[in-house]
Amino acid sequence: MSATMPTTARARPDDDAERVLAVAFRCALGVLRDREAAADVAQEVAVRALTRRRALRDPGALDAWVRTIAIRAAIREAGRTRRRRSAERDHGAREVPPAGPAEAVGDATALLRGLPARQKAALTLRYVHDLPDEEIARILRCRPATVRSLLSRGRDAVRTRLDEDHR
Repeated sequence: MSATMPTTARARPDDDAERVLAVAFRCALGVLRDREAAADVAQEVAVRALTRRRALRDPGALDAWVRTIAIRAAIREAGRTRRRRSAERDHGAREVPPAGPAEAVGDATALLRGLPARQKAALTLRYVHDLPDEEIARILRCRPATVRSLLSRGRDAVRTRLDEDHR
């Protein structure tokens, strides 16, 4: 029995770390659409979440908390990237092409490219994480009506892009 106790005790933090990293990565990737940037954001979020998880009143809310901080961190990163690219254009530098080729019309990266970060975040939280409007609103710090607007505009932009690609 003593041989199994340390194994179980060690498995729990590792399981939490893997789960937290996976949730953070999926959220960040949904907003950033760049695997490397999403991995960087996910690592930062995972470290923050795992070091502060004892402060949670409800340990069962870890995933929801991680989604919240991952989306917010990814939106901040998207803003920094946008400002950096704008500054590069202003100074005559060549714009860095987005990471990863878009091989097919159905490629989510290609479909979401160019959308504002908050629309990408709303679409990711809805269609990847299957969250309701109220939860998305809490994460994005806005009203549920704003979430519905973000989702509607995001879907319209994706539809338009699909229509243009099929012509």
